[in-house]
Amino acid sequence: MQTSFHIYSLVQELNKEILGAKIVSTEFYKKERSAYIICKKKSRLALSFVYHPAKSGMFLIPPSKINLTTREKPWPIFALEGAEIVKIEQLGFDRVVQVTLSHRDKTKFLIFEALGPNGNMWLLNNKNEKEATLRKKDISKNELYEITPLPNRLSPIDLTVETFLKLCQQKEDLALTFFLDRYILGFNITLAVELQKRIGIDPLPVSQIDSTIAQQIVTGLKDLVESFKQFDKGYLYQVKGMHEAYPFKLSSVDAQPEKFKSLSLAVMSMTERKNSKIETVDEENIINTAVKKHIKKLQKRIENVQNDIAKASDYETYKMYGELLQINFSKIRKGMESITLPNIFDSTEVEISIPLDVTLSPNENAERYFKKHRKGREGLELLKRRFQITTDELAQIKKIQTELELQFQNTKEKYASEIASLMPREQSKSIQAERLPYREHQLTSGLTIYIGRDGADNDRTTFEFCKPYELWFHTQQCAGSHVVMKYPNKNFEPSKQEIAETAAIAAYHSKARNDTMVPVIYTQRKYVRKPRKAKPGLVIVEREKSVMVEPKNHAK
Repeated sequence: MQTSFHIYSLVQELNKEILGAKIVSTEFYKKERSAYIICKKKSRLALSFVYHPAKSGMFLIPPSKINLTTREKPWPIFALEGAEIVKIEQLGFDRVVQVTLSHRDKTKFLIFEALGPNGNMWLLNNKNEKEATLRKKDISKNELYEITPLPNRLSPIDLTVETFLKLCQQKEDLALTFFLDRYILGFNITLAVELQKRIGIDPLPVSQIDSTIAQQIVTGLKDLVESFKQFDKGYLYQVKGMHEAYPFKLSSVDAQPEKFKSLSLAVMSMTERKNSKIETVDEENIINTAVKKHIKKLQKRIENVQNDIAKASDYETYKMYGELLQINFSKIRKGMESITLPNIFDSTEVEISIPLDVTLSPNENAERYFKKHRKGREGLELLKRRFQITTDELAQIKKIQTELELQFQNTKEKYASEIASLMPREQSKSIQAERLPYREHQLTSGLTIYIGRDGADNDRTTFEFCKPYELWFHTQQCAGSHVVMKYPNKNFEPSKQEIAETAAIAAYHSKARNDTMVPVIYTQRKYVRKPRKAKPGLVIVEREKSVMVEPKNHAK
């Protein structure tokens, strides 16, 4: 998908190649949702605008490169033949291009909203009034064109260290990668990772960004803008199942790209290939389906736990059986399959039949029931804990569902890590979920924990998928996975058993796995920070507590 950076680069190319050119013909293919403005300066070039749901983009190519799969006759675009292109500019740092035309001694404006499948093209008069559009929209007389308000993002062109730091203070819970993706115009995850790679900053939360780091980031942003002034080379990558085009080689991607003679040709090739990532299908439908599926899963789990609680509530009966057997030892003979005794714990002293194990002595039979009582009591407490955790988790996911229905895009960004964890890992060929940096496990209480995979994944697990108030675990002075305890809500308080169990799993996923007892530290994630230029996985921890545990992989 093209970003504001790509449109910035395209405008540089258009100003060089078609500024001063005349429009010789126009073509619009309604079924393919593509429009072409053929211009001639020194040679013919086609300004191409495609807004098809499966492929979209804006690029400048020779007319011979236009690839049509439809036999429909082209419609003319607004009768612009003979118009001269006198000015080309990007409005703001958005995905909107304005082309000023001189047509029959009148000034006209062509507006290209390069917004992917939601794109549109407008013809305006010299008063900025709408005259025509590609999409069927009712246009009132003298209706002015107004640019869609820019999202709440900063432009990298006029960004200062002060404004960057101010926004960081408002979004300090976010990881830098997600922060750049959401709040700096033109960024996607790939460019966010690329910027950090270029300036030598490892993943970290924006709460740890000081003025020195902010200066590095802002300078890096300016350099990135300069890189997009190039347009005479194009490199096409496949990143996590999605095709992405850039005017330079990415230092953050190991795979070799396809090379093209221009960024426009790379973008054209990108639009012709049906991407396999979520953006090329109905993203909203996929996310909502995943949320609904998880809600059903939690509701089923609650139902099962309630049934288990009902069964486990009988544990007091086992205590009564044991005590009755102890009182009546003299009446029990080895080999008896059962014994009928008066229930002295009932005011009516009704007789009760107690099953016996023929291979056990009277004392062993009594102890067997006491053991079942203890196990049932502990199991009931665990089941009640699991019920509460699952109920809290269900309430949280229902809250996300409600917010998605009211404002999808903002909610998707607000709960990015939570939604990412819900996406199905096994996808069809047309959908590919992003690889998560952790393995997900459940404690015996039903609480979810994340276990980082390796050094770089540990950093992402800690700083991108862990909330500041959640607990972070790691073996003390020993290499191992970062382990994160996910809370069903902000007010959750983990039990000693859950802390010990998580610590045991952290010890198991470390180089101390084969030791008898291992010290594991834990603290809230807000007290974990990444030193500048530190190796992947290396962090500094404050206010930590320590617990000695035997390494065990309790997780289900």
